Amino acid sequence: MSKVSVNLVTWNGANYIIGCLESLFAQTYPDFSLMIIDNGSTDETVELINEKYPHLRIVKHRDNLGFAKAHNQAIHWTDGEYVLLLNQDIILEPNFIEKLVQFADTQEKGGAFTGKILRLQDSQKTKYIDSLGLKIFKNHRTIDLGAGELDESQYDAVEEVFGVSGAIPLYRRSALQAVQMDKQFFDEDFFSYKEDVDLAYRLRYAGWKAFKVPISIAYHDRTIAVPQKDMSKIQLAKARRGRSKFANYYSYRNHWFFLIKELPSTKLKYLFPVLRFELLKFFYILFLETSNLKTIKEVWNKRKHFQAKRKIIKEKQKIKTEEIDSWFA
Repeated sequence: MSKVSVNLVTWNGANYIIGCLESLFAQTYPDFSLMIIDNGSTDETVELINEKYPHLRIVKHRDNLGFAKAHNQAIHWTDGEYVLLLNQDIILEPNFIEKLVQFADTQEKGGAFTGKILRLQDSQKTKYIDSLGLKIFKNHRTIDLGAGELDESQYDAVEEVFGVSGAIPLYRRSALQAVQMDKQFFDEDFFSYKEDVDLAYRLRYAGWKAFKVPISIAYHDRTIAVPQKDMSKIQLAKARRGRSKFANYYSYRNHWFFLIKELPSTKLKYLFPVLRFELLKFFYILFLETSNLKTIKEVWNKRKHFQAKRKIIKEKQKIKTEEIDSWFA
């Protein structure tokens, strides 16, 4: 059994996959295994892997099962003490896994870890930050810490963060097992987008901590704009217009799923900031993204389903709600 199970889910990643795998196999940390699941790629992703690395086994799905379900499969099919989720558009520095695992081994209650993720632009490494973990606000808007900022070592302290991004997270397997529901680690109702935020919340409720370890560096070619902390409402709207319809649909719908499941029991405290933010988004969608209005019916029809999940989460809660409250900026 390898100590780290690296799970790579691919989907139409021909432009990235070889660079990603080369950086993985150049790691200074040898004690890892690799599981590849292809989510129905229609480009040359699988062929390129087979040509360059014919010894690698790939589980090939006919259709796109989504981020959540494919990674749940990979987690169930592996057995490492740690699980590293590797996106196809990631390039790792050679000591990324080694430094992250070295720190994780010192944190018994650490359930999730992230390195310093910088931007990859046109296959070139940059000094701009992609993510150093998740930051959450009172209105329950969640952003990637430091996103878009020039890296000038301002986030280089090893610190606790609310949660970690799904781009390249390291999870302790026992933490994932502690919060699984219906044998799901990531909520498969989300399909794609916001499942990392949902998992971060559930880990927090269950008493697990998350950390950023900036000495571990990776690069991410993010396909959608990342909201930043100082974005105006107009800038946020422009960022949405630059994203795909697929991303906007699932992001908006899944945020409501997340609110139903996770909003703290002291929710009256956050009623005004949450409602204000959601009303602004609703009016934007009403006039500029009318196709996404159908999410309202879908959320309403599934509200009891997610309320039942909320009840289970609350039953497993091991920390005081005030500890969750302390993370809201």
